[in-house]
Amino acid sequence: SSPPPRDSAFAGRHFNESAPVENGVIRDWDQVEALWHYILYEQLGWEKGNEGSVLISEKVLASSKLQRELTTQLMFEKFNTSGLYMANQARLSLGSYGKVSGCVVDIGHGEVGVSCVTDGQLQAPSCERLPFGGKQLTDYFRAAPGIRATAGGAALTQKQLEDLKHECMEVSSSSQAYRQEVAAGERRAHILPDGTMVSIGAEAKEAGEILFQPQAFGFACMNIVDMIHASISWTSDLPVKKMLSESLLVVGCGSATRGLEQRLLSDCRLAFPPSFAPSLLRRPEYMPQTCPMYSAWVGGFIEAKLAFPQNQHITKYDYDEYGPNIIHKKAFL
Repeated sequence: SSPPPRDSAFAGRHFNESAPVENGVIRDWDQVEALWHYILYEQLGWEKGNEGSVLISEKVLASSKLQRELTTQLMFEKFNTSGLYMANQARLSLGSYGKVSGCVVDIGHGEVGVSCVTDGQLQAPSCERLPFGGKQLTDYFRAAPGIRATAGGAALTQKQLEDLKHECMEVSSSSQAYRQEVAAGERRAHILPDGTMVSIGAEAKEAGEILFQPQAFGFACMNIVDMIHASISWTSDLPVKKMLSESLLVVGCGSATRGLEQRLLSDCRLAFPPSFAPSLLRRPEYMPQTCPMYSAWVGGFIEAKLAFPQNQHITKYDYDEYGPNIIHKKAFL
């Protein structure tokens, strides 16, 4: 997601440029506390003594028990929140589509995760991960020798590389089509939002193919289709397997990659038995096209509207009675 604006109030808190949270793991608690304070009090308008409730989305299986307890303690003791609700992002993403069951493929910044949710419950044995994501795909463009500005041959900045990835990366319709397209060796000029002209060719297809043939690019891991198959295979219940394969949801920053969903469906249909009909969940008509990129946020917005009025959250009384351990008893993680 985009960083908050560096206005005077924000800059005055001495934020550094490192990420305080990496793949869902909090690395710098001081930074996170300062960031949350800025968001809650200075951007959302909380007032001391009149704080509201908070819903926190958690990356699937990323947080330790200690991190959850420290987060709970921080919310109640530092921010005096009146209520806390935590839920995993797979559940929330499905909720944004009005679903409680499905197989969620999350193409994130630092990794790709696949997980199954049934009746609103995350099935931990189903969770699979690839050790790369949007960041590594951007790095691939950086390392490609042919990716240079056409005027002067200068290397691209991080922002330019990100723009190039989002605008040009695409997935071939099949592995055979990929080989043919790369062999053709065609290059084209692409103009970035800042006006810089870049020459790009096979790199656009290669970056997309990493998800489907990671070993060909030096990653010793399963491809994304094998991950989905392994994830759904957590259960031996054939009807459940079939239901999950027919309820695939692709979310995250990489979900908008051109050709991704079509290739994913095509390869999944080859990987599953003929009696299965892998399919993607249809985006509700009222949802914008960018919804999959922010589905956990949208799902959190919807769930908060339901959870807090129905008293499904952790209250201040709960926290005072049981302490930070209450998060292990009253959360959807």
